[in-house]
Amino acid sequence: MDPGARPLFRTAILGAVLLLGLGPGAATPGSGQEPPAGIAPAEPEPAPESPAPEAPESLPENQSAYLTRTYKMRPAKLWKGLLEALEAEGFPPEETSQETRTVKSSFVDFSQDKYPAVVAEPPMRLGRSYHILQMTKVKQGKVSLEGVVASSKNGTELRVRARILVMGLDRVRRVRMLVDRRSTGVIEADFIHRLEERLGIEHL
Repeated sequence: MDPGARPLFRTAILGAVLLLGLGPGAATPGSGQEPPAGIAPAEPEPAPESPAPEAPESLPENQSAYLTRTYKMRPAKLWKGLLEALEAEGFPPEETSQETRTVKSSFVDFSQDKYPAVVAEPPMRLGRSYHILQMTKVKQGKVSLEGVVASSKNGTELRVRARILVMGLDRVRRVRMLVDRRSTGVIEADFIHRLEERLGIEHL
């Protein structure tokens, strides 16, 4: 072979190799080649769900007042009737003390439409020490009932109060959270009325 033709021959061979390796449909590194037909591309993993909001510590100014009734009956009988009424009315007892005759129910959902009057007082005013924004009117939320049975001078005393939780917006941390609202006593009065009907009793 003519020595002058060797560079041209090598160039021709190199060009053929490149054409075979990088022809139509050939993938280059980082070219983003699509997967073969019949194989679905890998789907991204779903983002983990954020944890459900937890009830905050109840501030003293947000704690509801007890609704008190007195009956002419034995404390043990009223205590038994209280536990049964809570269960029957959809407030399953969660924390009970036979020694002190105190009970707290689990939190359950409630709707304002179920009650004839407003169940929660207006929210606390926003300020430096309180920065959780809430709706003025409560339409729904969660509620737990707390009951206490104790002897008194006139008979047996029953005290009931509700802890109402509604959704609010923490303006500082910019997160939604459950927050306490003071009860107007409507939920407590409704439950006590049903308790009295179940036991066939009237308060003094």
